[in-house]
Amino acid sequence: MQIIADNNIEKARNGNKEAFGSLVKEHQQYAFNLAFRIICNEEDARDIVQESFIKIWKNMKQFDPNMKFTTWMYKIVSNTAIDFLRSTKKTISVNIDDFREKIEQLNVEHPETKLNNKETGTLIHSISETLSKKQRLVFILRDLEGLNPVETSEILDIPETSIKSNLYHARKAIKEKLQKLFLFERVKR
Repeated sequence: MQIIADNNIEKARNGNKEAFGSLVKEHQQYAFNLAFRIICNEEDARDIVQESFIKIWKNMKQFDPNMKFTTWMYKIVSNTAIDFLRSTKKTISVNIDDFREKIEQLNVEHPETKLNNKETGTLIHSISETLSKKQRLVFILRDLEGLNPVETSEILDIPETSIKSNLYHARKAIKEKLQKLFLFERVKR
């Protein structure tokens, strides 16, 4: 599969639209997941993905084949999402019920696992909105998208030590807020 992907990347770098179409088909769901997690709006996330793939197509010749395509793509998608937030001066507000429904559509986990993790995931996402922009992006890329520190560093153009520090503080803040919420729930009962 990797050989086919590498072949499609090389063909796309040389202007082959069909090969690029295959790359889009293969990676568009990952791009959407990332955009949705940053923007928290399905329609805007779809627009960001479309704009990102236009940027990718226009810059395919500049793609460094020594770099992972997904890392390059994530960088473009996250930068496009950040630019969107800046240009619209949009604050992220989430209707929890809408988010829960959309995130269920994104996950391909076993139904029982989704049911068990749904409420905790919704809480974590809501809490992550209170983090600084950098901490939130690092948290999304590392813990939600599963990227390693090197890839995250390349995408955000910040040193790995900064990635680790921001992730530590993000996790700590989320953990503290979750503990307070769970303690409050126990006291309420």
